[in-house]
Amino acid sequence: MILKSAARAAAISTAILAGMVTAPGQASADTTGPVVSEIGKIRTDTGLELTADIDAPAGVTSVTATITANVPNTFVSTVTDFHLVSGTATSGTWQSSGALGLDIYAGYRVAITAQDSQGTVSLPGRGMLDYRPTPVFHDTAYEPTALSFEHQDINVTGRLTEYDPASGDTGTPWQTTAATGVFVTWDGHTSPHNATAADGTFAFTVHPGDVQNTTLHVFVSNTTAYAQGPDSEPITSVDSPVRITLDHTGSTGALVGSTQVISGTAERQQEDGTWVPLANIPLPIQDNKGTGATWATTDATGRFSQTVTVTNDTTIWTVSDTRPFLTPTSVRYTVANPVAKVSLYANKPTVDAYSRLHISGYLTVPGVRWPSGGRVYIQQSNDGHTGWTSIGSTTIDTSADGFAASVLTVTNPHGYWRYYYPGAPGFTAAYSPVVHAFRYQTAISGGKPSSTRVTKGHTVTISGTLKQNGYGYWTPLPKATVQIFFRPSGSSTWHLITSAHTSSTGYFAAHPTITRSGTWRVLYKTPDQVHVNAYGPMVWVTAI
Repeated sequence: MILKSAARAAAISTAILAGMVTAPGQASADTTGPVVSEIGKIRTDTGLELTADIDAPAGVTSVTATITANVPNTFVSTVTDFHLVSGTATSGTWQSSGALGLDIYAGYRVAITAQDSQGTVSLPGRGMLDYRPTPVFHDTAYEPTALSFEHQDINVTGRLTEYDPASGDTGTPWQTTAATGVFVTWDGHTSPHNATAADGTFAFTVHPGDVQNTTLHVFVSNTTAYAQGPDSEPITSVDSPVRITLDHTGSTGALVGSTQVISGTAERQQEDGTWVPLANIPLPIQDNKGTGATWATTDATGRFSQTVTVTNDTTIWTVSDTRPFLTPTSVRYTVANPVAKVSLYANKPTVDAYSRLHISGYLTVPGVRWPSGGRVYIQQSNDGHTGWTSIGSTTIDTSADGFAASVLTVTNPHGYWRYYYPGAPGFTAAYSPVVHAFRYQTAISGGKPSSTRVTKGHTVTISGTLKQNGYGYWTPLPKATVQIFFRPSGSSTWHLITSAHTSSTGYFAAHPTITRSGTWRVLYKTPDQVHVNAYGPMVWVTAI
């Protein structure tokens, strides 16, 4: 039964049971007469007794309860011995005196009427009376009521006995199965049901989780009986301090695409103040861009380790702990100023007859846009190992991550070449693999006219030696043809005048006739794919 006020509830020493279903009565002839608003039942030491809340401006003089069988609806008993237990005769709670004394455990209908001092009788207040043995809770305990990381479970214990509605608590153990046993509810959660032992005792554990200021309620129910025991005191929780110590707090200048190991130790502080490993728990690791998340699980010593990949900008990885009963904490691992790895490649070069190097290549920078204005340098070495010298450069094409082919005149047509990038903020320096091309270097020594003032119609001698170099030293180039060219004074056109052939020592000689002033020059034009052209000096000869 639900009482009207706390004062009435306090006046009743015995427990008020879950109420019977009631319907309020009304005054039979006068709205100022008695009104039975609610009826109920309570347990007493001698059995069940009926109660009724009654308002009567003229004062209640008598209360009558009529009990009939639920099925069929036949008269069973009348109860007239009621006394006022709280309030006043004009507004109070009335209770029957003594056990009801019903013979059969069953469900009954109850109708209660009241008569006032003016003789007015109320309409009946009606309800259902469940008159069967029910369980009674004894010694119910909840331990502990302050939860922590070390104590996350609540032990619920107690004992059930049988309450007989005709005689009161019999002391007989109330036994239940797991399907219909004792259970606890809190904050919308319900624990599993738990069977009682043969002596009616129960003991089970509840894991309520991280809760604050909640209350546990204990119940028992089966198909014919239901009872609620005492509630727990407010359940509170205390969070343990946590500290996470990283082995390293970050790195600077790591390669994009490389990996970093975030490792360290997680500990928690116990209630006695000592620090112990935070063992076997997952720690979330999240980057500041919201694109990367992973977990690291501590071992028995609190150690954890996780590998993350370096991206192309500064990344802050946060290692945190948000588990119940632990104070939220986090530490940061910063990957600052990451550097993209530049890889350079050179295609196989060629050298033409004019000692022009034709070389091309490309670069890769995985996952990173190339900075505008970058330059790549072409370097040359005679042996491919030492003496590297830059002989030209080219601009990087940002749309293609490559660069245009270069054509450079080289002094060593059988040299070694590579590309070189000096690096820039956010990008590594890089060298391409060394590439090689081969043509014999050629040279003409001598090649000058024997005189620079010659009488017209006379001849001069133009002689010299043609040499080749392909393997680190110079040798004669025999059986080769050299050409003698003349450019007349005031002209820009060269004319082939004569040719000469080299001896086994590379020596050649020609004897052209001087007819007018102009410039003379010897040329070796290679007829094959393994030599380059060679040029003698340009010499002015005056015809007199």
